[in-house]
Amino acid sequence: MKKVVYSVQRVGRFEIPKMTGLGYVVDDDLLIAATSQKGKPYIRVFEGAVTYCHKVVGKDNEFKGYFTEYKEVEVEKKTNGYVSLETIEVENEYKIWYKFAD
Repeated sequence: MKKVVYSVQRVGRFEIPKMTGLGYVVDDDLLIAATSQKGKPYIRVFEGAVTYCHKVVGKDNEFKGYFTEYKEVEVEKKTNGYVSLETIEVENEYKIWYKFAD
């Protein structure tokens, strides 16, 4: 487990603020502290994100890259007056930058 300073921003058509702070790299995963919509803290894990980041040219211990995350989400579907649940796959892309803390 190595301590890092990170910046994670979701890429897309919606303006979503950057998440920055101190986190950890464990194997190929980036772990950061986050807060849910209800205000409860939790640990956010970007599984395998480190493998998609490359070293920044001319900088020591700095890495950046793009990471795509796929999640399955249940949504309501209305057909002929009936409501049913349908599982769809959602794709989120993130721009990740991190630097190993000394």
